[in-house]
Amino acid sequence: LQVALRIRPMSAAELAEGARPIAHRMDEQVVVLRDPMEDPNDVLRASRSREKSYIFDMAFDSTATQETVYHATTRGLIAGVISGYNATVFAYGPTGCGKTYTMLGTDSEPGICTRTLGDLFQAIEDTSSDTEYDVSMSYLEIYNEMIRDLLNPSLGCLQLREDASGTVQVAGITEVSAINAEEVMQLLAQGNRQRTQEPTAANCTSSRSHAVLQVTVRQQRQGGGLHCGRLFMIDLAGSERAAQTQNRGQRMREGAHINRSLLALGNCIKALSNQASTNYINYRDSKLTRLLKDSLGGNSRTVMIAHISPASTAFEESRNTLAYAHRAKSIRTTVRHNLLGISYRMAQYDSVVADLCRETQGLKGQGDAKPGQPAQSKHWDTPYIQGMAPPPLPSHSPVGLDLDHVREELLGVCREQAALCHLLVQLEGTELHTRHLLALARMRWGWQWTKEGRGELDGPGDSKRDVDTGDKQLDVPELPDMAAAHKSIAALMEEQGRLQQ
Repeated sequence: LQVALRIRPMSAAELAEGARPIAHRMDEQVVVLRDPMEDPNDVLRASRSREKSYIFDMAFDSTATQETVYHATTRGLIAGVISGYNATVFAYGPTGCGKTYTMLGTDSEPGICTRTLGDLFQAIEDTSSDTEYDVSMSYLEIYNEMIRDLLNPSLGCLQLREDASGTVQVAGITEVSAINAEEVMQLLAQGNRQRTQEPTAANCTSSRSHAVLQVTVRQQRQGGGLHCGRLFMIDLAGSERAAQTQNRGQRMREGAHINRSLLALGNCIKALSNQASTNYINYRDSKLTRLLKDSLGGNSRTVMIAHISPASTAFEESRNTLAYAHRAKSIRTTVRHNLLGISYRMAQYDSVVADLCRETQGLKGQGDAKPGQPAQSKHWDTPYIQGMAPPPLPSHSPVGLDLDHVREELLGVCREQAALCHLLVQLEGTELHTRHLLALARMRWGWQWTKEGRGELDGPGDSKRDVDTGDKQLDVPELPDMAAAHKSIAALMEEQGRLQQ
């Protein structure tokens, strides 16, 4: 996990209060924080340093531009996302320290989201013509531990679900396909207008929720596999103290939820940074940590951009943020290549067939409708909902070129699967029958060996003893019929294992 630190300029309110700068960038990686509260005449603490240095992967002061921050932190992730790797960029820090400005920016100074999307689509256009891309996006916020879809707020509160592979997803989130950066930026602006923001004493446009933008890129090469990369860009709500923000009522309850989720995030970071001492990471303390499970300790290239104020009045918040970010530096993630095989293609075939069935039913409904009455069919818009069948791929995609060919492939696969299942059932029945015959042969062999070698049996107790100990007589040769039965069973088990695989 890469950690960068950005120091914002002094605000007019801080200058009016008489605050002085106490956080300084020494070089490209070192930041020094000076304690303004210690008395230099205190002889008991005269030997203690009033300054503490923190080392990060990247450090930016108030003179750093948006472009400088973007090139140093995020631009290198785009090639990996297109190739099928996951990446995450999130902004952290106290309220009013410039997190939203870094992620979204302004019209004159675009932020990381705008620049990333522009370079992402430009990189897709520059690739070879034998590669097809499908780009989709979703945008949500976590407000008071509730998940809201910013592209379709009417859906209400959504829930987190975990699939068989361990990936956490939002059930029912709207995922919209996009073909260029301008379209994505329009959707992003639409979502930002729905985001919860309220003024506080610390920030007149304080973000009261965590905003998560997810961009999914699917890459399909001719004759090759399907790669799927996901890019998360997260603008966290600012940590805050009630005394500083002067919040009351609803604002105070919002702040409590924000601090609780950030505390859960801090606990996960602390546990991940000391994995030698613990085997359990409690991601379920908050919906934010559950959503960031892969980003923090899983399959993702992650960049954390921490923000602080240089003012002496914000010393406690700055010190906590620096310690928080410095601890996150020790987290190590394991990035894997997301290559989807035949199972994903079959799912796409199923979605194509399901969509065609819905379209057929709609056409039937239009045909059955009486003159002057509306048809009973429903029109499906371009946005689709996760958990429902996605829309068919574009006509230029190799999956949707020939519907008859798709149907033939599906029918052929179903017939082959049915034949294999039938053969497996036959093999299991043959195996049970063979084992039964072998057990009978062992019993008869035990009786015969007992009669010939030890004389007649005196009672049922001796019969049971001799039969049970027959397998332990290693010096008795195995009958030819039993040897053949053993070979048959071994061949049957090998064939059964191959068919099951």
